[in-house]
Amino acid sequence: MTTATCGPIVALGQAFFQALGVSRIFISHSSSNNAEAVALRDWLANNGWKDEIFLDLDPQRGIAAGERWERSLNDAANRCEAVLFVVSEAWLGSGWCLKEFNLAHKLNKRLFGVLIEDLQVADLPVNLTSVWQIVRLAAGRDHVMLRAILPITHEEAHVTFSAEGLARLKHGLEEAGLDPKYFAWPPANDPDRPPYRGLRPLEAEDAGIFFGRDAPIVEALDRLRGLSTSTPPRLLVILGASGAGKSSFLRAGLFPRLARDDRNFLPLPVIRPERAAISGETGLLSALEAAFAAGRIQVARADLRTAIQAGPAKLQPLLHKLAVKATPMAADGGEKPKPPTLILSIDQGEELFLAEAQDEARPFLVLLRDLVKDDTPAVIAVFTIRSDNYERLQLAPELEGMRQDMLSLPPMPKGSYAEVIKGPARRLEATPRALDIEDTLVDALLADIEAGGAKDALPLLAFTLERLYGEYHARGSLKLAHYEALGRIKGSIEAAVERALKAADTDPTIPRDRAARLALLRRGLIPWLAGIDPDTGAPRRRVARLSEIPAEARPLIRHLVEQRLLATDVNRNSGEATIEPAHEALLRQWGMLDGWLSEDAGQLAVLEGVKRASRDWAANNRNRAWLSHQTDRLAAAERLSARPDLAANLEPTDQAYIAACRKAEIDATRGRRRLQSALYVSLVAVIVGLVGWINQAAIKDQWGYWTVTYPYLRAQVRPYVLTAAKEEALKRGDSFKECAQDCPEMVVVPAGTFEMGSPQSEKGHDQDDVPQHPVTIGKPFAVAKYEVTYADWDACVKGGGCNGYKPNDYGLADANKVPVLNVNWDDAKAYVAWLSLVTGKTYRLLSEAEYEYAARAGTTTAYPWGDDIGTNNADCNGCGSQWDNKRPAPVGSFAPNKFGLYDMVGNVVEWTEDCWHANYINAPKDASPWLTETGGDCKSRVVRGGSWSGAPGDLRSANRGRLSTDFRYDDLGFRLVRTLLAP
Repeated sequence: MTTATCGPIVALGQAFFQALGVSRIFISHSSSNNAEAVALRDWLANNGWKDEIFLDLDPQRGIAAGERWERSLNDAANRCEAVLFVVSEAWLGSGWCLKEFNLAHKLNKRLFGVLIEDLQVADLPVNLTSVWQIVRLAAGRDHVMLRAILPITHEEAHVTFSAEGLARLKHGLEEAGLDPKYFAWPPANDPDRPPYRGLRPLEAEDAGIFFGRDAPIVEALDRLRGLSTSTPPRLLVILGASGAGKSSFLRAGLFPRLARDDRNFLPLPVIRPERAAISGETGLLSALEAAFAAGRIQVARADLRTAIQAGPAKLQPLLHKLAVKATPMAADGGEKPKPPTLILSIDQGEELFLAEAQDEARPFLVLLRDLVKDDTPAVIAVFTIRSDNYERLQLAPELEGMRQDMLSLPPMPKGSYAEVIKGPARRLEATPRALDIEDTLVDALLADIEAGGAKDALPLLAFTLERLYGEYHARGSLKLAHYEALGRIKGSIEAAVERALKAADTDPTIPRDRAARLALLRRGLIPWLAGIDPDTGAPRRRVARLSEIPAEARPLIRHLVEQRLLATDVNRNSGEATIEPAHEALLRQWGMLDGWLSEDAGQLAVLEGVKRASRDWAANNRNRAWLSHQTDRLAAAERLSARPDLAANLEPTDQAYIAACRKAEIDATRGRRRLQSALYVSLVAVIVGLVGWINQAAIKDQWGYWTVTYPYLRAQVRPYVLTAAKEEALKRGDSFKECAQDCPEMVVVPAGTFEMGSPQSEKGHDQDDVPQHPVTIGKPFAVAKYEVTYADWDACVKGGGCNGYKPNDYGLADANKVPVLNVNWDDAKAYVAWLSLVTGKTYRLLSEAEYEYAARAGTTTAYPWGDDIGTNNADCNGCGSQWDNKRPAPVGSFAPNKFGLYDMVGNVVEWTEDCWHANYINAPKDASPWLTETGGDCKSRVVRGGSWSGAPGDLRSANRGRLSTDFRYDDLGFRLVRTLLAP
């Protein structure tokens, strides 16, 4: 027989894909089976997949001569939902066809083997039958004849396929289909379900109205298929900003599609941690109970609770039983498939790190770690978490050393919002609830989204559409005039608040005076339902028991519930009502609440810090070593008593913790006085006694601290350290110095978002600058105005730090004003540790993202001052300054950037905290240091800024470099950053 070639799957090129459109199904076949492939394409087109199929013979949608299908399928990976292999003896004998199969398998696509000849499963290669779904079109006696017209030659051919096989193929493709149209809606048990869900997340039953996220769904499913065949541990983190739609993406996007792929996956009900990740209403115990009930396996709730408490040794056998029960039947007498991979989904993962959640969050993470690192059964943990909270998950000690795959969920593309508006209405066509949406309304909504930017666009649109539907759907249409009447997108939340306040006029228990009414509302919301994250400074919503809300505020709070601004639920175990903001966007878009949170930010951060610390203290048997509030922090905690509305949120454990801190502070003060007296009285005796011991490291360190560092910090540092009140009052551009002299002057840099990296069009652009990606700095921080100088370094040595190392100053007459040189990464870290010790504050090296943000200072040009190097803007080899390629300039010799920082580029190369990565693929989006994750090389650290001896291109804001941590050189220095309390 002659060797047949294999028809390539797809073609490449932007122009081609514009023609390709929305192809979701790709057909691979041998050239010997062109007629069968065309007949199959036409049958699919007539059965609901018109314009969704790619076949290489199709002159409109096929591959151009000579174009490589391998790259094409890679390019189309985020659109391809399934690949059909037309299997025959010729297909099996073609090396090219097997290569196509291997590529599709490598891309983790859903695969269908369509047998057009009477082949036995046993005759097929095992690596094929183990990963695809087989459909026989040649078997049986129920054949139907199909007519095929071959392109180009227009030759007519007739093909017969099994009618039952075609029906099975149609069912399989419908089950594999990701488009919302393949999911029934409205659900049978809720025929009047509204098509627009407002600020609430869409659930699995809303898969039929979940629009706008096709590409991320395909990518996530591909990633999960890849994880299921890889070695453990298996953990996928879906990362996105607040308002990106992570919860709906997980619940209405991924979950129902995973449930249909039951050969590979068994998704358990989604867990939302809230306050109790294990025992809560939506915790692990409830998820397992529902999963076993759905699998018709009788396990008592008490037995599940016992198994969870006992750990993986008891829980894994139960989970294995669940997976085995869900294993599908073997196809056509082949081997029985392996059990599906269990998917354990955790929505709103940031809740695991709330102070009030720690009692169950920590054991939950320990249990999760043990489950995902084993294969009995295989388990994938899927988290959704806000970008500004990912560092907590990344650094969680319970997950230390675990590989975390990350999927970024960016803001929805602007072109997808039209589908979010019109798609749900299409599902009501030909029903009694048919809904017409006026084109001018769609245009107005899209224009308002464009004007408002990406931030909160999706939740604001969802809230507005829900309001429009609720008010006007009975008229059978939604119009621009209706939208205008509701205040458009920008005013929709404010208008709903005003409606709630207006409705309160009829309630005699609510004050009539507006000021009194607003004061009551504030007490009902803060801190029970809205607070401040002390790590990021960002507002965050809270889930509260309704009974916790001050009784006098509850009637007013209920009016916000009626306007769907707040959401309530009832715990089925305790019967107690809970309440929370319907979405975090409410905290940002309701101007009045945002203002209240800004006013209370400092004290709310203190409150959260106390609650976290008290939990740790209580969890460690109230050990004095866990009393972390001292001096100014303790004073700030005690000032909470001046705010009864905030102090009411302090539990007895919190109050006992503050009292214990105060007692420890008093004891420590007395102890220091006694120690100081004893030290002076017995100094001679101590010296004599230590003569034979002074070389022992621990005693030597203590001796150095009490005789050198402690006197230095008392005289030169502690009197100048910022109090909590002064620190909380800092604002953008303020500067401070926490010593008498010779320590870095710090400048407050604001929070913000910037685009990290450089575009290809930028002169000097390098491949390690890509991909460009948005990074959000969640809260203000302080950056050293200048690089650390020789004078600063000498003070460290004088104060007993920096390992006593004295770098060469090359005899520079103005060395005290020059950046310290010849310091390696460990030297810089030694200085950081010393300054943190003597101040009692957190000083550190900048992360790479913080460095670029501070260097750019809001600019997007190649350099902080423009796109050209210019003259006398910095010190480099070609900058036009008097120091060029000769020596470093004294700090502050050039103009500062817009943040008031000097020499962020040029003068000396500066160390950062980050390990080296060759590019920004999977880089953090929250400015946290990027360490060993995804292959980082921590023997080398990132350096930034360029130097006096470097080329002008090294001074680009986006330019990156790498140096070994033990490297010292005459153009290498550093600067510091200081973590601040929330303003």
